[in-house]
Amino acid sequence: MKVLIAGATGLAGSAIAKAFKAEGHDVVSANRTTVDLLNFDASRRFLRSIKPNLVIDAAAKVGGIGENNSKPVEFLSDNLRIQNNLMQASFEADVEKFVFLGSSCIYPRDCSQPIKEEYLMTGPLESSNSAYAVAKIAGIEMINSYRKEFGLHWISV
Repeated sequence: MKVLIAGATGLAGSAIAKAFKAEGHDVVSANRTTVDLLNFDASRRFLRSIKPNLVIDAAAKVGGIGENNSKPVEFLSDNLRIQNNLMQASFEADVEKFVFLGSSCIYPRDCSQPIKEEYLMTGPLESSNSAYAVAKIAGIEMINSYRKEFGLHWISV
């Protein structure tokens, strides 16, 4: 199976790439040097040329609490564009399976531990990284929407 891992040089993406390679899959790594996921046309061309069976979206603009807190517009805008471009380009390239990675920050700031999936959107987010969290929540809803409208085998984790 040909697997495209967006964000393959990051913490999660590199571990995922390593695991898929160990299983013998054809892994294509995507990062800032291979494709600008902020650019839809570049994303579309890249997906069409790769023709993966599976896309794993581990790509995101990330930073520490200070940067998240001081640049919320950039974090929200860039992360929405990255994930939406990757999803739309994957849809247009007829990608069969897509996995979108969420984050623990999508859960309420004061949620009970251990965190359960049903706690999503049951309270206020941590204010210092709420823009990043909202982008991730929007990505989860977009995956749900692609699955509902088009019957795709796309999931969020």
